[in-house]
Amino acid sequence: MKLFRSFRKNDDGAVTVETSFLILSLIILTGGAIEAGYALFQWNGAQTAARTGARIAATSDPVATQMNTMTGLSNSVAVGDPMPYYRLECDNKNKTCDAGGYDATAMSRIVFGPDGDNRCGATTRARRGMCDIFSETKRANVSVAYQNSGLGKAGYQTDPAPLVTVTLKDVPLKFVFLDLVGFSNIATLPPVQATVMGEDLKNG
Repeated sequence: MKLFRSFRKNDDGAVTVETSFLILSLIILTGGAIEAGYALFQWNGAQTAARTGARIAATSDPVATQMNTMTGLSNSVAVGDPMPYYRLECDNKNKTCDAGGYDATAMSRIVFGPDGDNRCGATTRARRGMCDIFSETKRANVSVAYQNSGLGKAGYQTDPAPLVTVTLKDVPLKFVFLDLVGFSNIATLPPVQATVMGEDLKNG
């Protein structure tokens, strides 16, 4: 019993223990800040890539080939009437659109850029695609949607004036330290979208 009381009163090494806890806390906080900063860097890169993809999609042949023939005319819609509501989404993972055909070449232009090299890497600003800006962009991560903006006129197929939305989704989030210890692919970036007006889908 006397030995136990003596042990309780002995504070040798207390400073070392407290310092160890403090250093461990600082390491965890510093590591967390680095991981959060790197995640924000990736999210910003994904946003920039989505905006670039949307600009390319809005000035290129549509991925949804139905856009090339769609007039909006029907028994209740005449030439010159407002274009009826539509939305066509093309998923590169399944290489399909909601309706009509899927243009793989048009999608490749969005992902890899107007240079047509089908690879990611350094290139001139005017030739950049999504993966040239954000290297984690893969074909399967990209979808493109064409939606009625309310500006197009039925019967004037060359001027559908859609809203073009490019979405980058299901991109694995990379980590600085967690990947080193085997915790890779434990999270994905939130979906990132960019929308622009596609006044002329073929002027690029």
